Amino acid sequence: MKTLKFILFAVISLTILSCADNSTEPELILSNESLAGNYNVTVLDSDIETSTIVANVPVTVANASLVGDTFQVDVVINADGTFSAGGQYRVVSTITPVGTPPITETEILTFESTSGSYILNTLDNTITFSSQDVSLLEGTFNVIVFNETTFTLNQQVEEIVGDLTVRANVNLSLERK
Repeated sequence: MKTLKFILFAVISLTILSCADNSTEPELILSNESLAGNYNVTVLDSDIETSTIVANVPVTVANASLVGDTFQVDVVINADGTFSAGGQYRVVSTITPVGTPPITETEILTFESTSGSYILNTLDNTITFSSQDVSLLEGTFNVIVFNETTFTLNQQVEEIVGDLTVRANVNLSLERK
């Protein structure tokens, strides 16, 4: 009986293991050449927390979220370390000061096609964008997903403005055309 159970267990295990995906799709290495292409922005969202220190204790003053949609933004990334972007999108921002109801605003942001440069750091899996005019692509982002169709980035920024500390978590996703 023990032999029969062992054989049954072995057959079931082999069946499950043989059903695994055996396709060997080559991995796409993050480089200027593999990154180069035309992209559409598909996701832009940001969570922002503003806090201050009261009696040596951090206190949240307000929270905000920004969600972009209706993207008509074209991003062109070149293998020579340059990029250009232009278009428009809608952003819905919700600001919630502590102790008051949320305030929601909708705005359409438009920017002319402008250019800048980028530097890839493949060891840290980051990309740093520099531009005079494109605040959408500014600063250092962590590369979360990079494949033939999708390029997903995350940026975490902390800035001190007077007595306030502003922490932002930004997610941006680009889809290759």
